[in-house]
Amino acid sequence: MVVILAPVNFSPMFFLGAHPSAIWVAWLSVAGLAFNMPILMRARGFSAALAFPHLVFWLPLVVVLILRPAMFDGVSGCYATLLLVLLVVDVASLAFDGLEAVKWAKGDRAII
Repeated sequence: MVVILAPVNFSPMFFLGAHPSAIWVAWLSVAGLAFNMPILMRARGFSAALAFPHLVFWLPLVVVLILRPAMFDGVSGCYATLLLVLLVVDVASLAFDGLEAVKWAKGDRAII
């Protein structure tokens, strides 16, 4: 998680001027991580509840990246590559997050 998920989702901060939509991409990607901090501090470890901020912020981000590619017309180079990597990483994370959210909702509140 620390090796791939965090760096990829913080990377949009370096491209804020790359496209008019870049601020929203950066905000949604970073918010998915930032809103986990209170959960981590309260639980003092990893909990299935960490899935919920990802679902709230990254699901809309992924939907926009998949369904509205025209929104990113004119994007090329490093930023276009980042958007593709961000999409792949966040889709994979959301698959696991969906399972974790269900576990948490069913009462599995274990801290790892």
